Amino acid sequence: MKLVGAVSVLLALLCVDGVLITSHLIEIDHYGRKVSMDVTRDTERNTVLTVIGDVSMYKNGRHSVNLHDFNTNYGVLKDINKKMCLLAESTLKQPTEDMYKVGLTYNVKHHELDINEEEMTKEEVLELAGENIASFCADYNTYLATVKPAKTWPHARKMSAAAQSTYWCVFSSCKADTLSL
Repeated sequence: MKLVGAVSVLLALLCVDGVLITSHLIEIDHYGRKVSMDVTRDTERNTVLTVIGDVSMYKNGRHSVNLHDFNTNYGVLKDINKKMCLLAESTLKQPTEDMYKVGLTYNVKHHELDINEEEMTKEEVLELAGENIASFCADYNTYLATVKPAKTWPHARKMSAAAQSTYWCVFSSCKADTLSL
């Protein structure tokens, strides 16, 4: 119930200037994992807010609330339980409205995040990713991450099971070693 209240407040704050359009989307990846999410597009601010549903049934699944800013081409995964934002250049090209409305997608790209363990300052986040993301992560520790397609990583660089976290975004999932953060 607390999460629903927090998301409602966040949506109210984001709604001040923009036109909000919310769609429910279910992603099914090639492992057969189904992840429900609400995707809210702000047409004025050119952003997409994604609230990821329950992923506790998946090994190392991490719940997050994500914001993509298509003005700066950055996205952030907000892990509420760890009070952490993972900021990366977005791999998501701006989807068409129809892609959100379809309700179900198998078009899920898999990535790995290489996380810089040095916490970013609020000023660095603002300068790199802009006001929308800086405000979204203002009360969180923010770390810069590099996104790499999962297939380009050598198998020898496997993360330990304890360190592996799986996050979901619109049309993607990614693994990250967040144990030391």
